[in-house]
Amino acid sequence: MYVELKNINKTFGDYKASDNVNFGIEKGKLIGLLGPSGSGKTTILRMIAGLENPDSGEIVIDGKVVNDIPASKRGIGFVFQNYALFRYMTVFDNIAFGLKIQKKSKKFIKERVNELVKLIGLEGLEKRYPSQLSGGQKQRVAFARALAPNPNLLLLDEPFAAIDAKVRQELRSWLKDMIERLGVTSIFVTHDQSEAIEVADEIIITNKGRIEQIGSPIDIYQHPDTAFSASF
Repeated sequence: MYVELKNINKTFGDYKASDNVNFGIEKGKLIGLLGPSGSGKTTILRMIAGLENPDSGEIVIDGKVVNDIPASKRGIGFVFQNYALFRYMTVFDNIAFGLKIQKKSKKFIKERVNELVKLIGLEGLEKRYPSQLSGGQKQRVAFARALAPNPNLLLLDEPFAAIDAKVRQELRSWLKDMIERLGVTSIFVTHDQSEAIEVADEIIITNKGRIEQIGSPIDIYQHPDTAFSASF
């Protein structure tokens, strides 16, 4: 398994966000963390990223326990639901941000950014600012920025939530195709069943901080393990 969570517990005050969470993810898979609001899915994502620390348990990435490794050293790309683009930076500079932090050469940065701009289909828009882009274009830039430093793992928190329905449909297919082409292990959080079924290779259903069921979209749809899985 490429990513493993072992007996993870996390509490915020009286709220048990993760209750003995265990699962493993194979390399190159696109996994959907699916559950209603407050079911603990974003907390799981943030702990894998290193933005939150579990109270107990181990997070293992590529055979290494990463609990004490800071977020910046985990080799993870993160895409937020509200894009989180730097509004005073152009498309080019937003995508180049992580590479500049890594102190890559100007030549390397230019080549890598141009390659990603082509990959996301926004050639000719490199000098635009986020305010001059549509929601779908912003999310593509956020995706390219997360990919620029060549992460081993890509995490997406409700990546389509801020986008209107028609564009969301297009972006889902685009994202699935892109991740298959790149072969990067990816986990995305969603509360939208149809989104998870359409995009994910495997779905992990969360409820009240616990894992209800793990399986392929077809398995879960045809053979729900629990009453919650069936009704949800």
